[in-house]
Amino acid sequence: MTFLTGLPVVWLLAFTLAFVVLGSAGMVVALSRASKEGRDNAGATAAAYMTALGSLFAILTGFLINTEYSTLRHANEVVGQEAAAISQLGYASAGLPPPDAVLIQQRLATYADALATVEWSALADNRSESSPAFAGLAGLQAQVVRLGSEEYPPPDAVASMRDALQDLTQTRRERIAIASQGLPAALFALSVIAGLALIANAIVVAMRAGHRYAYVAIGIIVLVALDLAAILAISAPFRGPFQASTAPLAGVAQELRDSAYLPWVRK
Repeated sequence: MTFLTGLPVVWLLAFTLAFVVLGSAGMVVALSRASKEGRDNAGATAAAYMTALGSLFAILTGFLINTEYSTLRHANEVVGQEAAAISQLGYASAGLPPPDAVLIQQRLATYADALATVEWSALADNRSESSPAFAGLAGLQAQVVRLGSEEYPPPDAVASMRDALQDLTQTRRERIAIASQGLPAALFALSVIAGLALIANAIVVAMRAGHRYAYVAIGIIVLVALDLAAILAISAPFRGPFQASTAPLAGVAQELRDSAYLPWVRK
């Protein structure tokens, strides 16, 4: 499943379409060998089950699409919260003496850059600890702890930095938890089975009604392939074709590099 969710949209759609078309072709060959009387009898039964199978497929795929899209939206929200926590830490560090403020914000910019450029690939391979962002966050934590043990930094600035760092750590853990989740294989397999059963019914009905109704079966084949491709495409927020956006992280990294959180530089 991991291999499929990592494919580009075009290849993913081509794979699902080829899978469904080949399966449908096999059904056509098998059904064409049956007698006309047998196909007619089967067609009457298949017509009665079309609505039930169509509803089952729609419910299963609709549930999966809604669930996976909600996960993708949540991942984007977490990334936005992470960017906000970085921004908050940048604002809080502005209350430190200039050398410490510059050091903290340089580390923050490096951390945000790592998140925006290499973190997603590490999450895709379940190697979050190998990402430079992991070491970057540890360095920020050590720096804030060091400042908290000194007497010269303003206590309010240090307290605000601790709060922001706690939010940053929490959002990272939440993002890693989202990345560890996968598409429910059993439910997706059931959707595939329901889709193939729906196609089989449509082919039987089309054979009974005549070749001029073949376009109905073709439409169902394409629809099943599109639905399955859509589920796979949105099921991996940090690996698939539709990933959580890194734009908020890249934006805050640029702000830090532009000294947007250093008031004496802005003046």
